Formats: sequence, C-alpha cells, structure tokens
Amino acid sequence: MGETGHLSCPLHFYNMLVHLIANGKTREENVAVKNIWQKDNLVFLDLYFYRTKRSQVIDSVYIKDFLDLSNEKFYASAELFIADYCDYLSRQGMEACSGDSGKQDSDFKLLAPIKDNLIILTFMAKCTDKFNQIKNQALRDYIMHRLPQTQILSDQYISSYLKALTPNEQDFLAAVKKLNTQTPEDVEDLIREALKISASDGIISYTERLYLAEIIQTLREYGIEPDIEF
Repeated sequence: MGETGHLSCPLHFYNMLVHLIANGKTREENVAVKNIWQKDNLVFLDLYFYRTKRSQVIDSVYIKDFLDLSNEKFYASAELFIADYCDYLSRQGMEACSGDSGKQDSDFKLLAPIKDNLIILTFMAKCTDKFNQIKNQALRDYIMHRLPQTQILSDQYISSYLKALTPNEQDFLAAVKKLNTQTPEDVEDLIREALKISASDGIISYTERLYLAEIIQTLREYGIEPDIEF
C-alpha cells in the first residue's frame, strides 16, 4: 500500500470473531471486515458489528486477534490477518487503489456527529497560527468528552484528522450558524472549550476575541444566552 492506500473486496471475511483492546481491557465482537486501508503509516479497518448493527473504523493497533468462524482460522495479530487479506485480494486479481477522495472523506466518519463543532474549535485553535500541542490535546479531550466511543481510536488517528481539518473563516461562520440545532448545554460546553483553547497559550488575542464574540452574538440571535465571560 502507498501513503494512502485502500484494500476493498466483497465480504469474504464476513464472519469474524475479533478481540479489541480498550483501556487495558479486551472485549469480543462478531464482525464483518468491510475494508482495510493505510493512511499516514497507520492501518485502519472498517468493521461491521453484528451486535450493534453499525459500522466503525478501528485503528489496527487496538486489535488483538481474529478468528475466522467460517473456517476456524486463527490470526494471532492484526498484521497476520491483514497479510492474509492482501493475499486474498491478490488471488482475486484485485489491487489496492490510491487517491480515492471519497474513501478519504469516510476515514473519519466516527467523528461526523461533532464535525461542525470541531470546525469551530479547530478554526479557533489555528486562527492565530499558534496551533500547539496544548491546543491539540484540548481538542482531543473535547472529542473524548463528547464521543466516548472514540477512545478506541489512537492519538495518531485523531491528530491526523485535526491536521487535515483546515477550516477558513467561511467554514467557521457556516458552522456557527448551525449551532441553533444543538441544546443550550452543548453549545455552552462548546463555547467554554473555545475559550479554553484560545487561552491555552496564556493570552486571548484580539482576533480570538472577535471570533468568540461572533459565536456569542449568533447564539443571542437564536435566543440562547450563554453564561460566559472573557
């Protein structure tokens, strides 16, 4: 696979037992492997979970092992399974493809429910060209707070998403306009996070104050009066 490669085939590996690692604990799930791809030297698997009837992208570092229930073949690591997966593709005359922008967009679908919020926060974090590790960690903490299920994703996965997210002022304003679809509690939580990110380098700049004021003014137009001072 290249820098961004995708391995996709019909659901040959449709009845797999996988052991996933999260917070030092292992859990067992029955899954179908829909797709595997590599991005920035990380390997991700798109798995369909029969228990929840939902798909989820998993970083391969959180996979302990696989058991193919259709033929009882055991894979002691994700690497061994991926090698067999690639071999199957080769035997089927299928190749990894790169430059698939459609798939690239779906790499981070687990974060889709809060994408507008992350556009706002990332814009605030980067608007003064001082995007540092503290701001990156603050964004990571917010993601974990809003979407606890993302704990299974690696820091590299989240950092790759945030690095690729480069909203401009129009993106920021468009996302702010959508805040009226959220609860006042979630909106206030978002503003507090934006304030924390802006202040993480020791000072809230004039530019950051303007954009924070833009968020608050828009909310007031929607009848939401956040209890925030800066």
